[in-house]
Amino acid sequence: MRRSVVCYIRVKRFLPSIFQRSAPQIEGDQTMSKEQQEKLKGALSKLRTDEPRMVPKKAELSEFDSETALDDSIDMDSIRARGFMKYRYNYEPPKDLEERVRNLITKELTNELDKEEDVMKVDLTRSTQLKFKILDLIGKTLKHTVPNAELHRMKRVEDVIEFYRRPTSNLTEYAKMARDETLPKNLHVMEHPVRFHPDDKDAYHGGVTAYPGSGGTVLGLRNKRLYRQFQPKKEWFDYEDQSFDYTRSDKDMPWDPEVAKRMDRYPSKKYILDKKAFERV
Repeated sequence: MRRSVVCYIRVKRFLPSIFQRSAPQIEGDQTMSKEQQEKLKGALSKLRTDEPRMVPKKAELSEFDSETALDDSIDMDSIRARGFMKYRYNYEPPKDLEERVRNLITKELTNELDKEEDVMKVDLTRSTQLKFKILDLIGKTLKHTVPNAELHRMKRVEDVIEFYRRPTSNLTEYAKMARDETLPKNLHVMEHPVRFHPDDKDAYHGGVTAYPGSGGTVLGLRNKRLYRQFQPKKEWFDYEDQSFDYTRSDKDMPWDPEVAKRMDRYPSKKYILDKKAFERV
């Protein structure tokens, strides 16, 4: 009787497993040479290190940096200073300010200035193009620009240097006092309000509110960027995952963190709520 194909394959696979030969043993010394050991040590040093890895610190960024670098640079102080303070960033004048400005102007604008003319005495009112080039060059170098309210006072380079000698800050007097470590012990200043949020399970309230069905809204456009919002649960069945709506109450609004983050990257564009897209102003 002729065997079937399936039975033939099974027998063909079964016999080698019974008569499987052991792997041939390698004769000779199994120890590694010194050259092989040195190569192995060099490879292991790249894979494993006993010393802790040094994480590079993020450098301070400003509004002059690229759009990709601005993604993680937006902080709370900058948001609070928008529309309220004169500057959204901090500026500290360098020690060699006058020397840096002098070298910068003589190097970049040699063709537009007289060789015998003193750089500090250059009259900026004689040419608006020269004034723009000097202010733009210094502003990009020092990452600090002259506001429109101060442009009429920039008549000479001396006035520009006098402006850049003044430090700027994006903190209010209240925030400075709250962060002051020299305050007396009997004085405590709270910089931020204490707000309830159901996700704060580690807090003293354990995420359980004393006023069910209310709260969760933040008033003010600036505060909506700083503090978290939540949609309160009003009915008993809202506690079920299938019936509770987890969508944000401010989704696709200008103060939505996702939309606001894109708005910060494109200061020259405006978010159109009807189209839900950005348009250049």
